Amino acid sequence: MAQYSQQGDLRLPNLSPAELETLATGTPLISLYRDPTAEPGEKVHAMGVVGWQVVKAPRLLVWLSLLGGRQASSARRQQVVLTRRPAGAYVSYHHIDLPWPFKDRHWLLLCEKNLSLANDSHDDIWEHRWSLLPSDDSQLEAAYATGRVPGLTRKAFDDSVYLIANQGAWVVFDLGADGTLVAASMDIDLGGRFPDALVQSFAKHQMKEFFESLNALSGAHYAATPVIEDGHGVPITQETALREARYWAERPPLAAALEAKENP
Repeated sequence: MAQYSQQGDLRLPNLSPAELETLATGTPLISLYRDPTAEPGEKVHAMGVVGWQVVKAPRLLVWLSLLGGRQASSARRQQVVLTRRPAGAYVSYHHIDLPWPFKDRHWLLLCEKNLSLANDSHDDIWEHRWSLLPSDDSQLEAAYATGRVPGLTRKAFDDSVYLIANQGAWVVFDLGADGTLVAASMDIDLGGRFPDALVQSFAKHQMKEFFESLNALSGAHYAATPVIEDGHGVPITQETALREARYWAERPPLAAALEAKENP
């Protein structure tokens, strides 16, 4: 994490020895974090949600599980990729159905891989980051016109409010035989009269869901539809994922670490 602090875009808080011990057990840590570099009154980055989890599995399978899960929709939260760009970047449309009396929210994100971080860290750290794009009527209309957002009616679309802020990243550290460390940072501002505590609770809940989804390690069943790119923006083939899954199943990282200790 010290390496990421020097080479990455985001600022992650330092962890105490007790927190590191908790992580080592596989228990996720999720907390609020105030960026000390934020200007007074600045909302984005002023108070965000950060989290960490150690997964006892290879980095490639965790990465595929993370990004495959991120692209999935839920009953209230829908998303669709609108355009794909080079090196694993893409623009996506998102819609969330909020309970009455709040209006629904929708937004456009630019999602991309931090290619320079992967290179500068000698492939030890991969980062998938996203940032809110300015509201664009043509892209929003294109998203509605695809018809790929289940349950989205014309009225619900027209009544939806564009987000004020949404940016963050998933940072994946290769720990070798010890598995993979996943760190996350998320800043969201729903706008309107939402209390900060409610927005932060929503962000923490989202992060907790993503961490919990990693336990199933869905990346071991990656079918390359759609294709997911690695931290360098290179497409990952199904064969590569299957080979990693077979190797991990035959010689799990934890067993490999114990073997290394027994045979120094």
